[in-house]
Amino acid sequence: MSSLDLFSMPYEYHIGTVYRTDSYRVSVFCPEEAQLRKIHVNGYALLHTSDPNTRLVGRIDRVQRLEPETVAMMREVMLDGNGGVHAEVNNEITVTALGTLQGAGGKRDRPFYTRAVETLPEIGAQCYLLTGSFLTLFTGLVSWGTATTGAALTLGSYTVSPEARAVLDGNALFQRHALIVGSTGSGKSWTAATIIEQAAKLPGANMIVFDVHGEYAPLQAHGNIARFRMAGPGDLEEPAENVLFLPYWLLGYEDMLSLMLDRSDENAPNQAMALTNAVIRAKQKALAEAGMQEEWRALTIDSPVPYDLDEVMSELSALNKERVLNPATNKENNGPFHGKFNRFLPRIAAKRSDRRQGFLFQPGERQMNPGYLDELAHALMQAGGGGTPGIKLVDFSDVPSDLLPIAVGLMAKLVFQVQQWSEEETRHPIALVCDEAHLYLPGRSSADAAETRSLAHFERIAKEGRKYGISLVIVSQRPSELNKTVASQCNNVIALRLSNPLDKAAVSDMLPEHLGGVKDVLPSLGIGEAIVVGDACLLPSRIKVDEPECKPGSKSVQYWDVWSKGGNRQRLSLAVRNIRRQRSGIKTH
Repeated sequence: MSSLDLFSMPYEYHIGTVYRTDSYRVSVFCPEEAQLRKIHVNGYALLHTSDPNTRLVGRIDRVQRLEPETVAMMREVMLDGNGGVHAEVNNEITVTALGTLQGAGGKRDRPFYTRAVETLPEIGAQCYLLTGSFLTLFTGLVSWGTATTGAALTLGSYTVSPEARAVLDGNALFQRHALIVGSTGSGKSWTAATIIEQAAKLPGANMIVFDVHGEYAPLQAHGNIARFRMAGPGDLEEPAENVLFLPYWLLGYEDMLSLMLDRSDENAPNQAMALTNAVIRAKQKALAEAGMQEEWRALTIDSPVPYDLDEVMSELSALNKERVLNPATNKENNGPFHGKFNRFLPRIAAKRSDRRQGFLFQPGERQMNPGYLDELAHALMQAGGGGTPGIKLVDFSDVPSDLLPIAVGLMAKLVFQVQQWSEEETRHPIALVCDEAHLYLPGRSSADAAETRSLAHFERIAKEGRKYGISLVIVSQRPSELNKTVASQCNNVIALRLSNPLDKAAVSDMLPEHLGGVKDVLPSLGIGEAIVVGDACLLPSRIKVDEPECKPGSKSVQYWDVWSKGGNRQRLSLAVRNIRRQRSGIKTH
């Protein structure tokens, strides 16, 4: 089928004639019962305009049968697609204009779609149903740049036309950030997995998945996907090769203070100043011993340089006890910082001894080597190719919920910094998939000091990431609880079933004004069904998402079926042992 077919569709797709236009809405009379039965709300229509090389694309919002008295009042001669005359018309279709399809011509060798609606159809213009192979042909325009290489991103099929494949623009999806939302059990992890699997098939893929519950582990079956795990309390002595640490020396100035400092302490300014000076001196010493003179000259408090925290604590402890000689009285008086760290030092000591925070404060010898930063960057950010997996699953399930924002935010900051300081000509784009994002990207009003620092990193990525080749895919079941700045930068929305009024309103606020009615559809969506709106999708679409090849481990438990079988196979003693060892998946023999 050639591209010209969209501009000369056969009569069997003709559904009626325009009789009224109003702003961005068009009313169409449908004269034939057979055609009326093919029309579905949320389907698509193609309308002629005064320009033979221009078609208006719209969404069908309403289909109704007019009362006889209404028809009598509006009895006009309406022409069908073959020029025939219908004296009576009693079926009305309301179409909302979505954009304009321009035919090939001039410098363009293929049709071009734009969301601009510059001209509405004239009275008497013909209207055709955009469905089946014609819909597939139309949506294929979006992937023209990638489809020729077989790399089009296909999310699923259109609900109104199951034979038509829903193709997204993979470039626009990641360039403009994406938001995947839906109530628990609606299929959002399924949708994210479908996108991840398609990305995994690309030889140069580069993606990090923040897997909060470890549910994406089954995706390891793909050859281009690797899995890492954040160090838990049971990994500190003998961590496996795939266990990651984010040692304290990666913390920047503000991150360090938000984690260690109590802003309500009256001595907080003195503590911050003394800690900063002690850390800088410890970093200078470490660089001098390593012979890294160039790094020494460029050192700042934010430089990611391994340093000995014991030395910092010793210096602060000495200041806290310092006594100085007063020449006038020849007696010792308290030093300027004497007693200022009485609460500060125990606070840091408690964090260092907390095995839950071992991934930060209890790194091993390997993680205290300057080369660990290179190792970490390559593990997380090396693009696919040459046997290197391009998709990296990072399991945060062993990280306590109160520390999750710190761990995720620190990793996001590291990725942003590496992208920012990479050479522009060799910079490889990377995407961060943030599963269960509401747990670590809350609204600022409900964020504590550590969460606020995590938010700052993600807000910067959301606002500036595009120019450095770093993208966000936010996945959440509570869009109303998400950080507004991050959510507002997501120009692509994939919304699965939502019933909570606040969540529906949050999604509606992200949509164009004339699509606000979409929120009324959200509660009625089936499992794995989504409304897709944004730069990556030519049309606001209701799509049945394809099943991923390897389904995430988030399927719903069939309570009644399990209870009906009787017996109890649950290994409760093993669960108790796992709790005590703070490590999931420990096996007994």
